[in-house]
Amino acid sequence: MRTRRRRLVVTAVALLTATTALPAATAQSRPSEASQAPRISQQHPSHGRLSAVIRYTEYGIPHIVAKDYANLGFGSGWAQAADQACALADGFVTLRGDRSRWFGPDAETDFSLSDASDNLSSDLYFRGVRDNGTVERLLAQPAPQGPSRSVKDLMNGWAAGYNTWLKQNRVTDPACAGAGWVRPVTGLDVATRAYALAVLGGQGGFVDGITAARPPTTPTAATKPALPDAAAAARGARELFGISDMGSNAVAFNGSTTAGGRGLLLGNPHYPWQGGRRFWQSQQTIPGELNVAGGSLLGSPTISVGYNAKVAWSHTVSTGVPLSLHQLKLDPADPTAYLVDGRPERMTRRSVTVPVKDGAPVTRTQWWTRYGPVVLTPDGELPLPWTTTTAYALNDPNAANLRFYDTSLGFSKARGTADVLDSLDRHQGIPWVNTVAADSSGHSLFAQSQVLPRITDALAAACSTPLGRVTYPAAGVAVLDGSRADCAIGDDPDAVAPGIFGPARMPTLKDAPYVENSKTMIKA
Repeated sequence: MRTRRRRLVVTAVALLTATTALPAATAQSRPSEASQAPRISQQHPSHGRLSAVIRYTEYGIPHIVAKDYANLGFGSGWAQAADQACALADGFVTLRGDRSRWFGPDAETDFSLSDASDNLSSDLYFRGVRDNGTVERLLAQPAPQGPSRSVKDLMNGWAAGYNTWLKQNRVTDPACAGAGWVRPVTGLDVATRAYALAVLGGQGGFVDGITAARPPTTPTAATKPALPDAAAAARGARELFGISDMGSNAVAFNGSTTAGGRGLLLGNPHYPWQGGRRFWQSQQTIPGELNVAGGSLLGSPTISVGYNAKVAWSHTVSTGVPLSLHQLKLDPADPTAYLVDGRPERMTRRSVTVPVKDGAPVTRTQWWTRYGPVVLTPDGELPLPWTTTTAYALNDPNAANLRFYDTSLGFSKARGTADVLDSLDRHQGIPWVNTVAADSSGHSLFAQSQVLPRITDALAAACSTPLGRVTYPAAGVAVLDGSRADCAIGDDPDAVAPGIFGPARMPTLKDAPYVENSKTMIKA
């Protein structure tokens, strides 16, 4: 591919730490159309200097070269802002819980960072995440349970590059030109975006049910709910949890099936071409350390699907269900308390306040349990009501997963499919996709190595509620008896975090003549 004579050298001041604060950095200039842009620097008594070189190919693909991960993140954030400032800024409004403030509470979201049906629901969820310090706690965990220093540097640098571009450039896109909601971000904002991506298959797909959950205000009849049949349960679970909303294709060929004896990969991810849930293409280079090209999920500092000189990989949406439900037996005297082995436990109240455009702030209470948030879905083929006797809590193990970028960075540095598998096993950060890979030595790999709740068939047989005995075989959605301590989700000794399957239990296929995963959207 020819390289256009367009070379950018970008520099800014930033504070880089391994702490959970991940502060914002200062900003700098717009990419020049000249053959070489001047080096721009800015001094600060307590900050270091970040810089990167960005060359654009004839199709406008940035090749970002930097000396380390902080500077690489800086170049990536700068280049993404130059290309997609409005889409990125819109996403950060979502993550700050400010959509109702700027766009009104009733407007529909673009569904790029959650399945919330309107801005108010989205804001209640993401402000709850912020108010509770969820992402800060995950950042504070040491690797491998939390992100590595390299990934923290990438996120810090990305925020610095994004801020630099915004400070030194005028946004001309009419979608957000002059808008007050286009604001600087922090490394914490970048990490929160990673969190939102991780929980898309769990809490993020159930935002309306979390934010709408209210205890009953009047007595309800203690009648046994009607159970759906297997077909209705499968349809209801797919609709309720979005299990079949997305699909992708990928096929990897072993060297025994190719003319040159090298591996061959075709990736066909089914993701949008625009908006906040799209891929953004680049090449990232740290001389002697990293040289990778491919697509990043927008707002991410690492390559999500791509290749280097030795290995290529892609992802497809997995059939593994990254969540479970726990049916709660409520205290007859208090619908906000539930029984575990006969002893009452009070739910945790989280009060969340959202500012609203042209209106008074809205305050709502969310209810959390030892299993996760209470969810309410009164309608559909699989209703989950909150009555005076019963409620349902959602367990999402990806709500403790900020390891996706480390896993992806491991792929970017891999020298073969064995290294891809090692990154999967070591970080266990893939939330809801399979991995398909091939390498230059002729190896192929398929792995359904993802974060899944550790629900074995034995646990499901012993602990499923009547509803779970229908939904688990029909759609893979476990509904466990939350009133029994012996029905708690167990741990695997090789798992990086409690409550998930370890890598030894994950389906893996190595060196087959070809491996393929193809999915089409299922319409009931």
